[in-house]
Amino acid sequence: MEFYFNDQDTERLFNFIQQKGGSFIPDIFFDTEMFKTIADSEEFLQYRQTLSTHFFLIAEAYSFENLSLSMNRFIEQPAYAVNQRKGGPYIDFSFYRGFTAESVIPYKRSEIDIYSKFIHVDGNGEFAATENLKRYYNDIVAYIKSCCKAVKKGRKTYWISVDVLREIE
Repeated sequence: MEFYFNDQDTERLFNFIQQKGGSFIPDIFFDTEMFKTIADSEEFLQYRQTLSTHFFLIAEAYSFENLSLSMNRFIEQPAYAVNQRKGGPYIDFSFYRGFTAESVIPYKRSEIDIYSKFIHVDGNGEFAATENLKRYYNDIVAYIKSCCKAVKKGRKTYWISVDVLREIE
């Protein structure tokens, strides 16, 4: 799902997710085989503005395996990254920093998504997205929609926060 939030909307979304027991992990390289969760909304906004546009969202409500990290063999110093779709499961978030002048909605876009299947950490097969993951995802989507107005452009509906609509009009 695509949506358009400003920094204040994103901070409120982060706080909502933290209240639901969720933790964001930035999609960056780590020095060790341990990922870092983001502590608060201020740190989250700082990561989003300077280090990463993509984040993994984990929560006890739906995760039952650790995420898998692997070392990048093409970089001299140790650099570990989360393996996409391995372990978890998790929710994908992207918060883009800009837009083109030709954009239908002239504002930075965000996305939330889940994969239909994940791979076990031990590499022995796939597993489907759990019902708990789908419920958690749907709760977040409902929250996002509650902060937005549905704007139809052509055949597509865009979910734009009320504050962003004021900014772009």
